[in-house]
Amino acid sequence: MRLTCKYAIVFILYLITFTLACNRDSAEPPVLSPPLPPPPAESPPLDTTPPETIITSAPGVTIDLNEVIFEWTGNDETTLPADLTYSYYLEGYETEYSPFVINTSRSYTDLQDGSYIFHVRSQDEAGNIDPTPSTSEFIIAATPQEEGEINPPIDSRLLIAPGSDVSRIAVGYDGKTIYAIDSVNAQIYKSEQGGYGWLNISRGIAGVTTCDDLAVAPDNFDIVALVANAGSEVYLSLDGGANFNVTQLAGTIGAGEQVKCLDISPSYGRSSWELAVGTSTGSGGGRVLVNMLNGFPSGWKDISSGSAGWLSASVSKTDVFAIEYAPGFASDSTLLAIVASGAAPDSDDTYLYAGIRDLASSDTTWNSFAGYPVEICQSGQDTPGTSLTYADLALPADYVGTVPSRRHVYACWTDNPPGMATAGNSNDDVYRIDDAVCYRLQARPDVICSLAHYGMYSHGKLLAGAMVSGTTTFGSSTQTYFTANPQSASPTWKNSQKPPTGPGQAMVAWSPDGKVAYCGTSSIGGTNHDQSAFSISANDGFTWNQIGLIDT
Repeated sequence: MRLTCKYAIVFILYLITFTLACNRDSAEPPVLSPPLPPPPAESPPLDTTPPETIITSAPGVTIDLNEVIFEWTGNDETTLPADLTYSYYLEGYETEYSPFVINTSRSYTDLQDGSYIFHVRSQDEAGNIDPTPSTSEFIIAATPQEEGEINPPIDSRLLIAPGSDVSRIAVGYDGKTIYAIDSVNAQIYKSEQGGYGWLNISRGIAGVTTCDDLAVAPDNFDIVALVANAGSEVYLSLDGGANFNVTQLAGTIGAGEQVKCLDISPSYGRSSWELAVGTSTGSGGGRVLVNMLNGFPSGWKDISSGSAGWLSASVSKTDVFAIEYAPGFASDSTLLAIVASGAAPDSDDTYLYAGIRDLASSDTTWNSFAGYPVEICQSGQDTPGTSLTYADLALPADYVGTVPSRRHVYACWTDNPPGMATAGNSNDDVYRIDDAVCYRLQARPDVICSLAHYGMYSHGKLLAGAMVSGTTTFGSSTQTYFTANPQSASPTWKNSQKPPTGPGQAMVAWSPDGKVAYCGTSSIGGTNHDQSAFSISANDGFTWNQIGLIDT
């Protein structure tokens, strides 16, 4: 009996244990292990394979033409052909590769006889560059010149142009595109290499008798204009000089009226530009006329005669000798001019005029700023009236016509006859106009015929070119003057220690980055062209070197 109870107790304990185990399993599900993470995705391999470049069209090995064209394409493992970019240069004509562009062709015109090698390389979207550019060699051997035929100036990388002048220069915003005119021989030249290589693009102005002034749009180096035929006509190109259009100005100006200056505005609105000219009759019958480039040829409009503020009780006649658009023209609509009044009983003086253009109606209000027009002379001194020999304007990059504290203008004028450094008005000089207050900057002893400013007003620099020079010991040379503090009451001027070669009329300009200065020189009165040239300076005009358009 005792043994039976013992087994019964063991059996009951087993049942209790089994029941508790079952209840625990049903109340608490088993803990599952977390799922394993997916295997990491493999990173795509870096693209380190460069593309290949293939020239698809090139001239023959030896040709008798001075014009060539190249076409090319490229292949890459990952970048589509349409997304490749290319860089090229012509050895024997250019000195370095171009920036990478999407273009797949390049033409060259007016190449000199000789041997050349064209190089082109491609770049893919990963930045890989073809290490083995495609090349094409060729030789130009043009037809020999017939005996007795006149030999025109030769276009080459360092152009020698006997009997030539560099009368005016205009520098494009890219720093590589530069235009120059030879007034006496009615030629216009273009460089796409910063002055180291030149092309004669005068075919578009065939038949003109003189080239008198030059301007390029400040934000589009393909828009270039020149004054021709002794100031009676203006030619305009919208494609970098490949083609020129006659603007029909000759039918608008009067008898004895001549264009003395021109400028092209920055773009405004929907890629619109305008061209302005200032004219003179020598007796106060001058005007300012504009033509709208976006509707060219829409015709010339007189924005001076009858316009508010153009004439006054003291200034009843005017001639215009310099004109310049404000750098922020799209917002402040300001156009500046150097205007000389007529003979007595007028005030017989030289003024800075400021016009505000209404771009919708093309009307202009002149001299609405307090103190305008401003006589361009120091207090107690005097200025001449018409006619001036030279006048020029230069504006800091932060000039704003509608803000008095930012109306800073540099100006020069002279009525000295060409080649006469001491005749005429003794007050001709370089001046700074701060709003309506004028300061003489004492750049003499030489007569100044051109100005170029780089930078902002507070930390800019100013370069001045002399008409003729009495301070150089380099024989047939003119002179330039530089100041790093033109905003000062007494700027420190430094003359060039190695002046630009040429007999006179130093026309100066800066590169867009201010690192290089340019100068063109020309003859005095159309004679003695000796050593006229295009020159550059990399040290603010301290030393100059001629690099093209050289008269020998």
